[in-house]
Amino acid sequence: MASEKSDRKTKGDPADDAETYALTREEPNERRGGGWTVALRRRGKKIVRLFKNSIYGSSDAAYAQARAYRDAIITALPPPTNLEQAVKIRKNNKSGISGVRRVETEEGDVWQATLMTNEGQKKESFSIGRYGEEAAKSMAIAQRMRWLKALPVKHLAYARHAEEITRQNFDHQLDVVADVAPQVQISEEEVVARIAKINARFDAYRPPRLKVRVKSYGPARLAVAVSDGGSPAKRKLAHVNTAKMMHGGALAAAGRVREVVEEIYNADVARWFAKKHGNALLAPESFDPTVGFNVTVWVPDRLLHRA
Repeated sequence: MASEKSDRKTKGDPADDAETYALTREEPNERRGGGWTVALRRRGKKIVRLFKNSIYGSSDAAYAQARAYRDAIITALPPPTNLEQAVKIRKNNKSGISGVRRVETEEGDVWQATLMTNEGQKKESFSIGRYGEEAAKSMAIAQRMRWLKALPVKHLAYARHAEEITRQNFDHQLDVVADVAPQVQISEEEVVARIAKINARFDAYRPPRLKVRVKSYGPARLAVAVSDGGSPAKRKLAHVNTAKMMHGGALAAAGRVREVVEEIYNADVARWFAKKHGNALLAPESFDPTVGFNVTVWVPDRLLHRA
């Protein structure tokens, strides 16, 4: 379905980009499986996250999570406003005020105020010879301030969907300019905190993992390590003495794996893992304890008995 949505957007209205904005379909190859990538920039932070089909069960489910994640990001973090961009200090600025600079001209040195608008660049110069150094600079700053106050403040969202989300959530925050100095709408610490909160929420949406490792690390001894792969993770390490066992202790290890998985999750998950993976991995005719195995699988949500 996700690929069909992408095809429809190619044929439909290109301005209606809610189904495609910041979303890229990742086709499977020999190194990785397929999925959907969210990639966008907000408040100076590049945000990239991959939603794998194998984790969520299908391309449709991965697409739905990717789209929800994108919307969560753009709902939490507005794009900059034209005012924020206008007062941002560039690296080559020497005056300390964006859009104000000292310029040498044929008629003499001046302090110059500039502002780029949709109608083009505004520019006005104030002669140092006529007004003096400080007065000319102050006049340039004052002119720049007048232009900024007359500037209709808006968010710089360059995609229709992002613009609509921004309008719904942040237009009430648009303020008239109060100063020509750089203005911080959201601190860097707050940006990082909001992104981290969203990531934690979507981490919780992922199906839980089950990691099982079985291997012999010494004579007649099998190590069975099981974890839920969480953060913090639930882990349990058990050992099986295989000194008098046939088939390298494969059957005993299978039973021990089932017991430990049940301790970490429940009996349904233990039975599911044994049927889906464990019985084949620990088949007596093929199991090699010196090689062992180390697998990570995603546990079906239906088995978790969530409250």
